[in-house]
Order: sequence, then C-alpha cells, then structure tokens
Amino acid sequence: MKFNLHTAKIVLFALIILLLNACASFHEQIGDNFSHNMITNVKKENLLHEIIVVGDAGNANEEKGQQLLQTVKAYLQQNSNDKTLLFIGDNIYPLGMPLADDKNRSLAEEKLNAQINLAADVHGKTIFLAGNHDWYHGLEGLTEQKNYVESKLGKKSFLPKKYDAIDSYEVNDQLTIITVDSEWFIQNWDKYPNINEESVVKTREDFFEEFRSLINKNQNKVTVVAIHHPMITNGSHGGYFSFRNHIFPYKNIPLPVLGTIANYLRKTSGASPADIQYTYYRMLVDRLTTLTKNQEQVVFVSGHEHNLQYIEHNGIKQLISGAGSKTEEARSVQPTSYSIGSLGFVTLKIYDDNNVDIAFHKMTNEGNEVVFQKTIMSPDDYDKKFPAITQNVTQASVYPLKATQKSKTYKFLFGQHYRSIYGTNVNAPVADLDNLYGGLKPIISGGGNQSLSLRLEDKDGKQYVMRGLRKSSKQFLQSAIFKNTYIEDKLEDTYVLDFIDDYYTTSHPFTPFIIGKLSDAVNLYHTNPKMFYVPKQDALGKYNETYGNELYMIEERLHKSQAKTASLGNGSDIISTQDLLSNLEKDEKYKVDEKMYLRARIFDFVIGDWDRHADQWRWVEKKVGNEIVFQPIPRDRDQAFAKIDGELLHLLNKLNPLRHMQTFKENYGKPRWITKSAFPLDKVFLQNTSLEDWQNTAQEIVDHLTDEVINDAFNDLPEEIKDQYTNDIITVLKERRSKLVAFSAKYYKELFKYGIVVGTNKKDRFVVNTSKDKITVDYFRIKKSGDEFIQTYTYFPKTTKELWIYGLDDDDEIQVVGEKSPIHLKLIGGRNNDIYNISGKTPTKVFDYYSKPITIESKKNTRLILRDQYNLNQYDYRKAPLNILTILPDAGYNRDNGVMLGLNGIYTIKKFNQNPYSQKHQLRVKYNFATSGIFTSYNGSFKDYSNTGFWVVEALATSSNFTRNYFGLHNSAVYNNKFFKDNYYRVRTSQLEFKPSYEWKGRNGSSFLIGATYESTKIEKTNGRLIDEELLTHLFDTYTRKHFLGARLKYQFENYDNIQEPTVGLGFMTLFGTRYYMDDFSKSHQYLNTKLNFVVPVSNNKKLTWSSTYLFEKIFGDDYHFYQAASIGSNNGLRGYRQQRFIGHAAFVTSQDLRYKMKHITNGVIPLSYGIYAGYDTGRIWNKYTVSNTWYHSYGGGLWLNALDSFTAHTGIFTSKENSLVSFGIGFTF
Repeated sequence: MKFNLHTAKIVLFALIILLLNACASFHEQIGDNFSHNMITNVKKENLLHEIIVVGDAGNANEEKGQQLLQTVKAYLQQNSNDKTLLFIGDNIYPLGMPLADDKNRSLAEEKLNAQINLAADVHGKTIFLAGNHDWYHGLEGLTEQKNYVESKLGKKSFLPKKYDAIDSYEVNDQLTIITVDSEWFIQNWDKYPNINEESVVKTREDFFEEFRSLINKNQNKVTVVAIHHPMITNGSHGGYFSFRNHIFPYKNIPLPVLGTIANYLRKTSGASPADIQYTYYRMLVDRLTTLTKNQEQVVFVSGHEHNLQYIEHNGIKQLISGAGSKTEEARSVQPTSYSIGSLGFVTLKIYDDNNVDIAFHKMTNEGNEVVFQKTIMSPDDYDKKFPAITQNVTQASVYPLKATQKSKTYKFLFGQHYRSIYGTNVNAPVADLDNLYGGLKPIISGGGNQSLSLRLEDKDGKQYVMRGLRKSSKQFLQSAIFKNTYIEDKLEDTYVLDFIDDYYTTSHPFTPFIIGKLSDAVNLYHTNPKMFYVPKQDALGKYNETYGNELYMIEERLHKSQAKTASLGNGSDIISTQDLLSNLEKDEKYKVDEKMYLRARIFDFVIGDWDRHADQWRWVEKKVGNEIVFQPIPRDRDQAFAKIDGELLHLLNKLNPLRHMQTFKENYGKPRWITKSAFPLDKVFLQNTSLEDWQNTAQEIVDHLTDEVINDAFNDLPEEIKDQYTNDIITVLKERRSKLVAFSAKYYKELFKYGIVVGTNKKDRFVVNTSKDKITVDYFRIKKSGDEFIQTYTYFPKTTKELWIYGLDDDDEIQVVGEKSPIHLKLIGGRNNDIYNISGKTPTKVFDYYSKPITIESKKNTRLILRDQYNLNQYDYRKAPLNILTILPDAGYNRDNGVMLGLNGIYTIKKFNQNPYSQKHQLRVKYNFATSGIFTSYNGSFKDYSNTGFWVVEALATSSNFTRNYFGLHNSAVYNNKFFKDNYYRVRTSQLEFKPSYEWKGRNGSSFLIGATYESTKIEKTNGRLIDEELLTHLFDTYTRKHFLGARLKYQFENYDNIQEPTVGLGFMTLFGTRYYMDDFSKSHQYLNTKLNFVVPVSNNKKLTWSSTYLFEKIFGDDYHFYQAASIGSNNGLRGYRQQRFIGHAAFVTSQDLRYKMKHITNGVIPLSYGIYAGYDTGRIWNKYTVSNTWYHSYGGGLWLNALDSFTAHTGIFTSKENSLVSFGIGFTF
C-alpha cells in the first residue's frame, strides 16, 4: 500500500484508539491526589461497626475463590467486633441458581455454601445481594437463591427482601445499609410477568422516590448504599481496557485488530446491559448520583468489576470490591482514585464519631496485605455559638425590598404579582426553639419541590415542620426539572435564580395561614401553620448553615405523632398517598372517604389551588366497623390565590409545561389543565361519584363559604399587607364561588371521559352490564362463604367514551353481558388465572399476559390482546389520558438556504397504551429566506399493542420555490463563483412525499423500519440556470412531474451519554430502498445510505473529546435522476462546500472533530457551558460517466453553547478551496 495521507489517517486512528483504551492493568494504580495511607482517624478504640465487602465470589468452588474465602475467614476470626459481612452480588457463576431439578443445582449450592459458611465467624449479620449473574436463571432462579440463603441464615439475610428492589437495614443508630437490586432496574420487565408482584415499588419512578426518601431519612447517619453495579468505574464495564484486552478480547484467542474494534464498539455503543453506557444502567446512575451528590454521609459499595477500586468524583464516593474469585484490569483515571487487579476484599470501619475508614485487602500467600486505606468520612463537630434570643417580636420581610423593585418594562412583561407584599416588613413573633411548644429539637432537613423544610420534634415525640416563606429556586430546578442531572452548583449568580425567585411572588406568602378558617367552614381537615421569625440560634446546631434569620411557618407534621390532633381528624395514623394506594390494592376493607375527598377537590377549585399532586395529600386512618377508612388532609396550600400576570408570562403560560399554573381570576380555566396535577388521583378516588354528587357538594361549599366566613378568614392576614390585593382576592373568590357548581359539573364531564375501575390483589368478580344508555359494573369479592357485594359503578355514554377495568392480581372473574354500548370496553386481567365470560354485544378488548394461564369461557365480540408487556398489563394510577400540544420555534442558517425560520408543532395523545404515548403528530413548517422556499413535513407515530412497535406515517411537501443545488453529475464538477451567482446553480423543485411504515424500537436506542414510499418531484423551469444547459444535452428528462413508488428498510442505533453534550457514544444508520418510475415500471434503481458516527473522550476529565463521522451512499442501477443521486456537501459532509456540491452514483465522506469544553459560565442569564471545536472533512463521489480520483477537503471550527444539558446551539465556519461557509444550528450533527 502506498503510504499517503489516507493511510496515515488509518494508522493514526488505530493508534489513538489503543492509547485511549490500553491503560488499564492488574498492577496498582493510584491517583495524583491519593497516597497509600490516608487514614486521618486515630481513635481506634471507638470502633462502632465494621463492614466486610466481598464481591463476585461466584467461583467459590475453584482454587482462587476458596483461597480468598479462607483469607476472609481468617480476618473475621481476628477479633469479635460487631460486623456485617456483605456479599455484593454475582454469588454463583456463571448462571446463578438453577431450579431444584437442574443437573447443575448441586454445584451451584456448593459455590453458595462456601460463602454462607463464613457467617459462622461473623459477630453480626451476613447479607447477600443479587448481581447480574444471579438473574441469569430469571426471577425464578433469583427467588431460588434467596430462599436457599434464608433457609441457612434466616430472614433478611438476602436483601432486598422478597421481590423488592430496594430495602434498608438499620445496623444501629449511626449506620444504615441501603440495599439495591440494580439488575432489577436494568432488566427487561416484560420477561417476568411476576416481577414486582409483592412489592410496593411498581415502577422505576417509585424506586427513585423510595431511594430519595431513604437517603433523606438517614441524612444524619453513615449511609452505605450496597448495590452490585457501581455508579463510577474505571474498569472494563466503564469502558477502560488493558493492552491484553485488545490482543485477547475473547478468552486466550489472539485477535489484535478485531479486539480493538470490539472493545471500542463496547465502550461507545453500550450494547451490553452489564456496561455503564447501556441505556438503563446509565439512567440508574444518572438519577442515583444526582440524588446523592455532595451527600457526605453516603458511600456506594459495589462489585461487578473483578478488581478493587475506590473513586471520589463529582461529589460521589464509590467503593468497588469485586475480586472475590476473579481478577481483571482497571485504571486510576481521576486524581482521587485507586485501583488494583488482585484478589481481595474491602473493609469499612465506622467509629462512634461517624468517622469512616476503608481498607483494601489484597490476598497474598501469607494471608492479606492492606494496600490502600483512607478515611472517607470525617465530620466536623459544629461548634458555632449564637447570641441568646431576647426579642419576642420583630419586623421582617420575605424578600429584601431591593429584590422586589422592578422597572415598568419588567412589570409589563412579567407582571406585578404579589411582589410588593414580599418586600413588606410584617410583625412576627420570634421563635426560640428551646422554648417553643415546650421545646423543639431539629431532627432532619427536607423539603418538597420548592421549599426547604426542617423537621422538629418536641419532648413527647410530636413532630412539626418548619418551612421557609421564601422558596428555594435551586430546590425547584433540581427536584422538579433536572432530576437526572445535578445542577445546584451551576446556578450561583445566574439570572435564572432571580427570575424564579420573582416568579414565586405569583403566590401569596401569607394566605396559607388563613386557609384553616375556610377549611373549617366546609368541614375539611387542615394543619395549623403559624408564622415566626426564626433567628439563627444554638438550638438549630449544624442546620444554622442552611436555616435561620428568615420568616418561617411552623405547623404540625402530618405524621402518626400528630394523628390525634382534632384538625387532622383525630385518627390512629397518618399515611402517605403511596401507602394508601398500596393498601387499596391489598384488600377491599381499605376505603377512601370519597365524599370528603370530593369536597376537598371542589374546595381546591374555588381557591384556585392547582398544585395538588399526590405528595400534597396525607390520609388519616380511622376504624369504621369492619372497614379502615382514610380521610384526606390537604397540605401545602402555597398556590391558592395565585396571581400570574404580565404579557410575556401570559404567553409562556400557554406552553404545555406551564399550562396548569393557573392564575386566580373570576373565570375558571380549562378543566383538564387547572386540575392536571390531581387528575390521576381524581381518577382513582372519585369513580363512584355521580354528576349529582358533584353538584350537591359544590352547592354545599357555596352555602357554607359565606361572605362572613371569607371576610373573617382574611382578617387574620398581617395588618401590614392588608391592601388592594386582599380586596381583589376576596372579590374574585366570591365571584368564583358563584360559578363553582357549573365548573364542577364541567370538570366531572372531563374526568369521566375515561372510566377506570380497579380491583384488589385478591380474588375479585366484576359483572359488566352494557346497554345503549349506560354501563354498570357490579363489583364482588370472591370468598369461600360466597361472593360479597362491594359496590356498583355506573357510566353514561353521553359522558364516558372508554371504560377500563383492572382485575389486578389473583384469580379474577370478569363477566360482560347486555346490549351494544357506545362506550369502548377494555378489560385488563393482571396476573394469575383470570376467567373471562364475555357474551354481550359490546366490542371488548381483553389484555392479559401471554405466558400466564387464563380461562376464556366465552369471547363474543372480543379481541384478545395477550402480551407479556409490563406497561400494558400493570395498573399505574399515573397513566391518565392527556392530549398535549407543543409549538416550538425552528431556526437555522446555511449559505444555500440562508436564514431558515419556522415552527415545529407536536401534538401528543395519551390514552390507554402509553409507552411512551398512544399517538404523536409532528408538523414542521419552515421558510427559507434566501430562496423564498417553503418546506412542510409531517410525521405521525401510532403505538400498537406490542412493547416496541409503531405505525409511522411520514409526509413532505415543498413549494415550487424550494430549491436544491446542481453543479453537475460528476466528481470534477466546476464551481465558478466569480462569474456565476448562487442562483445559477439552484434548481427550483416542487416535492411531495408519502411514506407509511412500521417501526420497531429497542430498549437501548436501536430501531428497525420497513415501509413503502411514494415520491413526486417536479423541476420548475427557470431560465439562465446550469440545469437548463444540462437538460439541453438530454442527460435528463423534461420538466414534467415524476412519480415514484418504492419500499425501504432502515436500521438505526443511537446511544450517547448525553445527547446535548456527548462525551461517549455511538450512532449508526443504514437505509436500503428501491424506487420504481410509475410511468415505466421497467425503470428502477436501488439505493443504500449508511452513516456511522461516534464520540470518545480523549482526556481523563472528558473535556477533550473526539467525534468521528463516516457517510457512504450508493445508487444501484442507471435509471435515477440527479435529485436522487448520492451527494455530499455542507451538512452532508464537506462542511466547506455548498449543499449537493458533488453528486454521483456513489459518495463517501468522513468528518473528524476535536471538541474541547472550556468552562461553565455561572454569572449570566442561565448557567452555560461552552466549548470550541476544530474539524476536518474529506470525501468524494464516483460517477461512471467521468473519471476523477480527486478527494476534496475542508477544515474549520467553531463554538458551541450548552444550557444545563438541555439545549445546545453551535456555530462554525469551514473553509475549502472554493468557499468559507458559516453555519448555525441546534444540537450536534455528529
């Protein structure tokens, strides 16, 4: 091979890949900021507890595994300190625990017994967790292993317990171990119909909420998160390979080049579920690290990698102990990291002052050697002292006065709100926590989506909540918007915080204190918030760093300790909405006070409280006969009487994310939006209400919410802020009261468009009687003594369009009888053997598991849809119907089209089948200013009843002024920009396309599409263009419109760590199709388009990345027109050349970019990161009519901006021997 530029590039490519990936080793590696002994705690006599972590010991029957376990055994016998022995997963290689009759069962038990036997030497508890290999026999195999371990070691020795994905083990008052089955999260749940059957956690979002709750609950304790898959890893699962891996990628077979390619594809594609780049694994990492970043008391303890690692990075502490029976190379990537690829284990020593030491024990011939040790937690004692509190009353405001002073322009755009009230000083009692309510002690910090709160407890154990009147903008952005990306450290000194702080002035800061009187008038439970100024004080201790010197409300915490409080219902317990929903599924004896909930919701309407999501409710428990009834306690009334004004905000509030944020005005908003947050709960708790119930309840509220009650309540506002705003609120409230009955009826009709009936996890029977006038559902519990009638649901076709009936678990019976009804009927059986007897005339769809037994006694007018599809068969109260229209701007620029402006409208329909939607319609319209061309496209996606399938319709139309370029049909086409203007090379085309297809979408970014195509193109005649000269030579047909029919196959894969700012990932697309000329079907051609792009980090900190793109197009056959030819130029490669600069029957182009992320900008309007990039392109086309071997090149660079990992814009300039072209666009083109 002649050594030329292209050969050099290939060699350079291979060398870079090797350098990037060949640094892992078995040898010890230590970061620049670490040393071997980093122990700072010397108080060894105060050891409280020790955790010994052994991971991936699944080859315990082999010599290495046996030696390691003997080493651990010897270590355990050294002393009698309190210990926990933690086996962190992959306990049985290679396939986990087989079933009892499997031939490999005895070998699996032998491997497990070798580990279990160590428990005899533990002065404490032995805990096993599951790893990915423990799932290889599926859920049944995992259950077999759990049962086997517990038969030997007792209950809760295999955690999480039962089928749960998350659990916690409270070792003592200072230490908690949170156990997580990470493979549960990564697995495809459609494979396991019984998954989550006995768990409260039914969705991945439920799991995240439980994890958040446990982290918060244990914030004052050392918290060890035991999870098999690490959050950070510098081993092969993190994409770091050794030189050996490149030469011997599979066993000991030498494959030097193929090994590099295989490792490289593994690193970028995330094709293996075991690797951190896999979509669901990365989803798990992103959320858990966001929830725990900078939580000093938390350390993640994992296995998975067959080595020992400790990493501190981005506020996360990660310990890896996976060398229990295997070894593999690893790296020290971060300055604060350590790794060694030797057999060994890790210990954590927790001291009574909450100091934590870790030690890495390497197995040696003599036993074990401590090769690395470090103090990873060393909390400082809080010793700040504050002056004694001498004042009883003081004056304070929610915001400093300066923060509420805005210009006339600002007020015009963003409104007046209640801004002036926030800057007004009010008289407030001063809270001395040592004496308030007999003395209150802070025990834990917390907060919802907007507020920072502090939990307080009195000497009798009653709990209270102290919540700031000033809300936290950071808290809102982090918990509600950026759940998967930690952003709090990027927000300092940015205008976005000031803007959100100002937006918070749309809610009245003092009206929550007067809601109690209004609630009493309509017989609703409520807390009793009191306003205090809480100065920083000794009683706050370490919480002085976050709390104090502000106005706060202090109220009863909705907790069992306050259940006897009269205004909270005087019950036996107070529980969360999630616990209530779990109880309702367990047994029919659990009930919700439907009338009281209805009254609470209609009260929400009249006071304009639109923020009523599930966490805004608590439920007081009462025993009524044989039933346990839960009554609602609304909480957090911040959004009552909201004032959202201003011309720009008025427009912004029409966008989907903000549409439910309704201003308090005389006329109610659209019922589906003002009730958006509470709509799912309303579907659960109000199914047995009638229109008359709604109207009567609304009228009762009207009758009891008298002028006297309203005026008396508002008299309790602080005197300093009783102004025109107060009078306006009272006036509007009375006007809304007069319209309450009518609006309640309107919302009833919206709510009951879709009826949902839900059974329990016991044996239920439903008798559905259909007619043209109504559908009734009689609900019974099946008992040995006979069926017990529970209640009847009634639905009318003038209101209800669809009825969904969920049987849930156990053996249910569903019977359908009667005449044809206009209401569409869907029956969802759930797990176990459900019996269907459908003899009615109403068309009915039955959804159940394919692999589970069901009994069909009759199926008249029935369509059976049997799928092992978790999301389709699982009941989730949050799956509420909703149609959403989003309209966004669409903009761009390039030399040929000039400035491009348009709109991108997306209409999403969510009905029964929401994975992630039922239908999605996208319409884009764009105007090109340089050519006056109009481009319109439509993309419709319709979900079928499989988990992966969509029917897709694509359409496109352009105006006759829409142009493309034509420079000639060969690789050496001449471009003369000195003698000819741009229009000389433009061709006006009118295009029509219609492409129906079916698409399969995989879990990890892959998709496959098959479909038909119709294309129609008309070349518009324009004198003085190059195309006219070419047409005169008879290379092409005349200007008549051409019609083509065809078919296409398309495969696509895309997986990046962050699509807006990628540092690693891979994209691949290949499209093969055929076209037939409709005027003469003997004329046809085939085409192949393939694109490969990848991004890899070059530097350890991932600031420098390399992006590489390869594009190949090929036409098979001669019967094609110039606008169907393979082409390169501008955004299609060769960024320094114009669009369609070179066309032919084949084309190839490659682009290489080096990108460098410069820094974060945190003192602007919004937090931004920016970077620069330099790029080089080379490519050519082939044409059988001319011979040219010229390769064309362009080079250049540009700038990109990223806003909070949510939006990226780029601009660049690329130069060739013909042009220097400037471009602008959204996102990366890779």
